[in-house]
Amino acid sequence: MPYSEKVLQFLKSRGLSTGDEVQVEAEGVKLEGYVLPREELDFGDQDALLLKLKSGYNAGIRIDTISSAKKLSGRVELERFPKLKEVAQDPELPPISFISTGGTISSRVDYLTGGVAMLFSPEEILYGIPELSSLVRVRTAERLFSMASEDLRPEQWAAISSKAIDCLMQGDRGVVVLHGTDTMHFTAAALSFMIKNLNAPVALTGAQRSPDRGSRDADMNVIASARVAAHLPHALVCLVFHSSPSDRSAFVLRGTRARKMHTSRRDAFRPVNDLPVARVTDGSIEVLDPSLKPRSDEAPWVDTAFEDKVALLLAHPNSPPELMDHLLDKGYKGFIVQGTGLGHVPSLTLEGKGSWLPTIKRAIDESAFVGMTSQCLYGRVDPLVYRNGRLLMEAGVTFLGDMLPEVAYVKLGWLLGHGFGLEDVRKLMLFSFAGEIADGDDPSTYLY
Repeated sequence: MPYSEKVLQFLKSRGLSTGDEVQVEAEGVKLEGYVLPREELDFGDQDALLLKLKSGYNAGIRIDTISSAKKLSGRVELERFPKLKEVAQDPELPPISFISTGGTISSRVDYLTGGVAMLFSPEEILYGIPELSSLVRVRTAERLFSMASEDLRPEQWAAISSKAIDCLMQGDRGVVVLHGTDTMHFTAAALSFMIKNLNAPVALTGAQRSPDRGSRDADMNVIASARVAAHLPHALVCLVFHSSPSDRSAFVLRGTRARKMHTSRRDAFRPVNDLPVARVTDGSIEVLDPSLKPRSDEAPWVDTAFEDKVALLLAHPNSPPELMDHLLDKGYKGFIVQGTGLGHVPSLTLEGKGSWLPTIKRAIDESAFVGMTSQCLYGRVDPLVYRNGRLLMEAGVTFLGDMLPEVAYVKLGWLLGHGFGLEDVRKLMLFSFAGEIADGDDPSTYLY
């Protein structure tokens, strides 16, 4: 949060501004330092004046405790990044655009304040990663949002899709979306369904480590994503991320077949029930799946319909079926269940206590879709092996093969947003729009 009006008036009345050297006395203690700005995502006390002391430490002083403040002779200039038009770029290089949505990759270190701020600006890309200037021409870079990835909603997925298409229609060879890692696989799935007739790569990437750490990973991920956007010979929504903890290469992963599998590793994203579609090394892209759709001159368009009243539910021992009942009472139209093993929920409990079957039958009787995935992630669900699976199938549950739960959730919301009836949704959920579901299994994909 920025400074309060009280602090702003205090500074104005004394002719002070951020960067000025001051001497402040508060509660009998004199401090000298430079007036710091407050970052837009700073959650501290808005009535506290921030100083950078000569020791290097920061101090916060409540404005109502300050008895005197005197401007000294010194001053420091806050960081200034050159404007994009001021950065020398080779007009012969392939043009790409960056879209920033927030997250660690869109942050930077402010060495004046000593903090990490989510304050992406277009100029900072080339300024912070000068290697890009020899690889691509950054035509535009826009901060669409400054949001933690878990705060994004379908409305933001639609906005990203529309902006990506705008960039491609203006001549970009590809687009890079900078995104928080925690829900990047949700957004990648959404863009895979919402962007139709895609004619070039749309690469999502992020960072696990903040830019003040020696192990930061943003630079390599951005460079690899720029290579993909400019030079991958195929058109797809993909995730580009470290292939290992080292900086040797990055994987290109299908947007509907990737998942964040570790909280903090640099190679957190892995393909699930799939193999990487390409590998990016320093200076080259090795295409591993030649069956991908090639680039084209097609005109892409957006199909951003989405039904909000869809839920992703986890089944576990003693899991309450009343949760689905509650959501049905609220008008929810579809459910993706992360079942156990081959796709099960509590069904034949003693005396029926906690069985999901009555609630699932109610949902389907009310024309709500119920789709089954597995919390195992790898492999596929199968209703024919165990009795509980057969009972769920007879009740009307649709078993969704090897589709990832998060992808199934996004796909269901997208389909229901078009107003399809229950039977059509059942059929379409089993149709592969973006490589999200396969007929067979490849043993080599397990824990790749």
